[in-house]
Parts: sequence; structure tokens; C-alpha cells
Amino acid sequence: MRKFFIIISVVIYGHTFAEDTTWVKVHDATDMTWYGHYKQWGEFPDGSENYRKVMLHYTMGCASTGCSGWDYTTHITLRHRTGKYDSTLVLAPSFTANGVTQDSLEYANQPTFTLQFDSAGVDTIYNDSIVVISYNNPTDPWLATDTSYVFTANYFYFQFDSLGNQSDSVWVSADNVIYLSNTNTYNIYEIIEEYELGRAITPYGTYMNPTNSSYGTNGYTEDWQHVFSYDITDFAHLLVDSVEIDAFYSGWSSGFSATTDFEFIEGIPARNVLAVNNVYKNAASSYSYSSSSDFETNQMPAKKLPTLSNAEEFEFRFTPSGHGQAGEFTPGIHYYLKVNGTSVGSNEIWKDDCGLNAVWPQGGTWIFDRANWCPGEAVPTFYHDISSQIIPGDSALFDVDFTSFNPTSGASYSCALQFFQFEAANFSLNAEIVDIISPSTKDIHSRFNPVCGNPKIKIKNLGTTALNTLDIEYEMEGGSTETYNWTGNLDYLQSEEVTLPSFLFNGSDNIFNVRISNPNGGIDEQKENDFLSSSFELVPDYPNEFKVVIDANNFGNENSWIISDMDGTALYWKFGLTSNQYNIDTVNLPNGCYLFELTDNGKDGLDFWWSNATTGTGSAKFQQVFPPYILETFHPDFGSKIIHHFTVGGGVSTIEDEVIKPFNIYPNPTTGQIQIELSENNKPFNVQLYNILGEAIWHEEIKAHTSLKRLDISNQPNGVYLLKLQLGDRITTERIILNR
Repeated sequence: MRKFFIIISVVIYGHTFAEDTTWVKVHDATDMTWYGHYKQWGEFPDGSENYRKVMLHYTMGCASTGCSGWDYTTHITLRHRTGKYDSTLVLAPSFTANGVTQDSLEYANQPTFTLQFDSAGVDTIYNDSIVVISYNNPTDPWLATDTSYVFTANYFYFQFDSLGNQSDSVWVSADNVIYLSNTNTYNIYEIIEEYELGRAITPYGTYMNPTNSSYGTNGYTEDWQHVFSYDITDFAHLLVDSVEIDAFYSGWSSGFSATTDFEFIEGIPARNVLAVNNVYKNAASSYSYSSSSDFETNQMPAKKLPTLSNAEEFEFRFTPSGHGQAGEFTPGIHYYLKVNGTSVGSNEIWKDDCGLNAVWPQGGTWIFDRANWCPGEAVPTFYHDISSQIIPGDSALFDVDFTSFNPTSGASYSCALQFFQFEAANFSLNAEIVDIISPSTKDIHSRFNPVCGNPKIKIKNLGTTALNTLDIEYEMEGGSTETYNWTGNLDYLQSEEVTLPSFLFNGSDNIFNVRISNPNGGIDEQKENDFLSSSFELVPDYPNEFKVVIDANNFGNENSWIISDMDGTALYWKFGLTSNQYNIDTVNLPNGCYLFELTDNGKDGLDFWWSNATTGTGSAKFQQVFPPYILETFHPDFGSKIIHHFTVGGGVSTIEDEVIKPFNIYPNPTTGQIQIELSENNKPFNVQLYNILGEAIWHEEIKAHTSLKRLDISNQPNGVYLLKLQLGDRITTERIILNR
């Protein structure tokens, strides 16, 4: 049993802690080299302290023999010993013969034999003895009471003449026979409840295994690691004293490693847990899908669970992932949750962004969208507040149905279904910084980093009062501080990603600090979660003038690129590249911070092994005009998009006076509704909307004296659009992201 307690106050996993934090390590680079359970005991806190947050950091790495080249499911499970016991009826036999139970045994008391004729004449071959163990203790049916050695009987053996011919046969009679009888007894065992804490899919580790011919390519070695972090605060009441943690690996070949670090941050949680129950099977289990009727009748029938009379909040959590050829690659399958006969929620069991995987490229079909998972990523969980559907102290009837479909090949779903019961919330006004997405060195955010402006953070409302305003201060360590006044409408336990205005990277250390205050203009009831830090790297710096050089493959029409400033204004772009040739464009940018986005609508980049026979291969790079050396080469196997931030002239603008933009466009990203606000309303202006292919899909001339125009693009597919606005001789082009 391993004890690993540390009280720290440092920056780790992107958090800075001013309060006491306890760390417990359970698995320590444990090799998972074959299908099975890798169980370890951990010595956790004794339960005398309260913890406002508990995190599981699951570090996946390569096994000592290298990573496997396949995508396998892994589960981290808490095995809770309940202290309750159950039993199963078993039959204790009256005897065994050579360790085997049989209905009867006929035997001889003395050794028996057979005769065999060979070149030396007749030889006597004695039979091996049979070990008979008797169990005749009525108070302890499994206690052996006697052991005897008997011999095979009731058979013929042959006699031979001097020439080896069979001359006669002899019957060997049994001296006795015993018959099997059974005694009813019970196998008593402790009930163990298993709860899934986190699920992650291994990447295709082809590039990470020294035995593979492509080992070490694409920036990977067997030292590769990736951290998956899970908020497991609501399991804190079970992580007390000695607890067994299971790392399950569904792979049939070597392999990956698991390190599990548990982080306990002292303080008051948003709400106290009273109970957690698995709705169906223990932990995450497989549910086969052959037909809708079978699934609803035999796999997930309606299930009734008791509720606590002193509980005030109730939540249902569902973590599904589809497997088997049909289960993995069938989109459009939804689950539907009913509680006490009322529909409370539904989600599609599908992820459509595997081409933006943080672990890229991989050796397999990593870009293919799948049933709520991608290779190398954590499996997301769906949350449902069901408090309004439950009467405390009464039973709750759960019913989970799936969209009906007829799988043509194997289909199963790995599902964890958990029912939580809580006391009333501990806070009314409590805002939390959950994460810093950028700037950050977290590998899970590597697609979006490094950056030179526009930090992005995630905030959450942990109070029962809706969060409408919040002050956010941020800076580079030792640098000047910026302030942003956030407005919105976050309900209890809801979260939101917030993009902050650009700031100056003028500090003394590559640490980004962010703090929040004054929620709704009031006092935050829990200040411990109002500050967060992250380490970051600086972006590359390029000359003012350079070339964007893209060698398109056979499907150049799928590709487009945009260079925009930190206000989201598109400065240079190209839609629909010419196939099978170099597409070369020269850009000339003033000093500042910029974002380059190279998009592939086919989600297979410029070079993807699986489709190369059809698509061909291509490349992308930035090249200096003269002398023509390469500034940056982008990996062609990028999936859906390259996201690359850079500076020109060190990021310091040469423009002395800020130009006031005539338009303000929000929200962006949008779910469909866009508002265009004018700083001047006495002139008419033109608005044009272009899709990613550069095609104008909407145009309107707005009359004078209109200060606000609402635009609805919800009927368009998700993606990047360009909104071009002209007011007199001033033209502004904004990059709009539609994500419903």
C-alpha cells in the first residue's frame, strides 16, 4: 500500500494554490500490457477535512515496451467496499477424485494393471493411483475429512502368447463404488460498488513504439505522455483511508502506462454529496445493441431507485461511448432520458471534431469521427439536473432509451450511468475560474497554443444566483494588468469559455495570471477559486512581408486560409485552392499579433495515409520573400485545421493612434444570431456574407439612422464565414464562427 501525501503551494497542472493541497499517487507509470485490470491501493485523507475540489489527473504514457498501435478504451474506477455482505448458494461435494467432481467412482483397493507386449516380451503396466478426498463434516462442508488412494477398476486387459498374439482378456472388478452427494452451502462475500471516475481512449501509438518502422517520426518517442484531468469532487466521501483504484485496459497488445494522481484542495465544495448510485451495472459496462426492443427490455429497462428525504438536489450523469463497427461509426444515435415518466434530456452519442484532436498526428484513422469519442481523448460526460422531477424520500424511476437502428455488424455501448443526491447548495454568489485554455502549455490545449493575444479562460457559476457580471483581471507575470468586464447569464453550475481582449506580453516570466472579482457587483463568497495561473510559451516572430506557400493535393477546393488580427478582422485570405500546384500569396503586415488558420473541409489535412491514394499529398509553409528560406513548416497531416498564432515586429504595433472601428459585431462565435452595432448611424452601409469557399451567400444595404442590425445565419452549416461591411470608404471584414 502506497502513501503519498504532499502539501504544496506551487503552479502545477495549470493551477496556483494558496490553500493547502494534498496529493495522493496510486498508480505510478503502471504498465498496462494486456487486457485486464491493474488494481492498486492508495492511502487517502482520513475524511476529517473538507475539500472544495478533488481532481483526478490520469497521465497516460507508453508501456516500458512502447505504445500500442491501436486505439483501446481505458477506465479509471473506484472500487468502494461497502462493509455489506451477500452470499450465493453453492453445492459442496461429498468427494473429489484427482480434484474433479464426478457423479460416481468405481475403484479397486489394490493396485491394478494392464499387460503390454513388446520386443522384450510381456510387460506389466501399473495404473496411477486416484486421490480421493472426502468432505463429510456437516458443519463445514468444505473441510476435507479424509484422503485415500484407490485404483482404476471395471475394465478388461488382454493376455498374450509367446508370439505376442492376444490370447485372452481379463476383467478387473471394482472393490467398491461411491456416489456423489451435495451439501447446500453459501459463499459469503463483501459487496463492492465500482464507480467510473474517468474514461479515455488510447491514441494510435504507431509513432511511439521503438519496434515500429515509423518510430520517432512526427515528433513522438516512447517518452510520450498525455494528461487527462477529471473533476471528481462528488466522490470525495468515498476517497477516504485505504481505497482500491482500478485502471482497466481493453487492449490485447502492449501497451500503455497509467499514472493516477489525486489532488485534494481544501475548502467548502459547491454542494455536499449525500449518495451516489450506479443506475444499472457497476462502473462502466458494455450494453449490447441488437434491436431497440431488446435494448429497452434487456439492456436498459426502466429502473427504480430510492431517494433520500433530506436531499435537495439530484443529478443524472451519463458517459456513453460506442464500439464495434456499427456502434463506433453510426452517427445520429441519441439517448433519451426519462425520470418518473417525464422526458428530461437527450444528446447525440457522437463527436464530430476528431480532426481537431490534441494528440496529432497519429498512425491510425485518428481523424474519423466516432460515437462520443476520439482516439487519444477523454470520453465526455453528459449532465442532467433532475431536481424538479424528484420528490425527496420517494422512489425515482429512470428510463434510458436509444434511437432505434438495425446494426449490420457488431454494436455495443460502454456506459456509466450515475445518480447523485446532494444537500442544498453552499453558496449563493460564487464564481470560479475553471481553466486557462490560452495562453497555456497544457497538452490538451496544444491545438490553440501558443498565442500572442486574446487569452481564453473558462468560468463557472457555483452559486445559486445567476451570474450576470464579473470583473476579470489578467497579465503576464510582472507585466501590466488588463481588466475586462464580462457580462452574460450563467445559471447555477453552468460554465462558459470567455475570450479576453489582447494584452501586452511585457512581463518578466512566462506565467499568465488571471483573477476574477465582483460577481454581479457583489462579494464572492469563496475567494479561493478566484485566481489561476498557467505557464506558456512565446509565439514565433516573422518579418513584415512573407509568402504563404501551399502545395495543394487533389482536393484543393477543400482548403482555405485566413490571416486575421486580434480583433478578428480578416486581412488576407484565400478560398478554394488550385489542386496539384503551389498556391503562393505574399502578405505584408504591420507590426502586431496575428492568427493564421488553414482549414480542410474534408477533415483529412494535406496528407493522410488512409486516403492518399485518392487525395494525394500536399504541404504548407511560410517562406521569407528574400532570401527565400522557410520560416515555418506546418505538418500536413493536421486533420481539420491548423491554428497558428505569430507576431510581426515582436507584436508591437507601429500605429500610434488607435483607429476606432465603425462596427461592433457580437456574439462571435455565434449559434446563429449576429448583432451589428454602428458607432455612426447617419450613413447607409453595405453588408455581405461569404462562406468558406468565398461565395457571397447574403447581401443587404442598410439604410441610414439604423444603429443596430440583427442577422440570422442559423440556417447555414457550422463553419467559418467572412462578414464584409462597408461604411463610406471604410471597409471592415470580420471572421465569424458559426457553431450551433
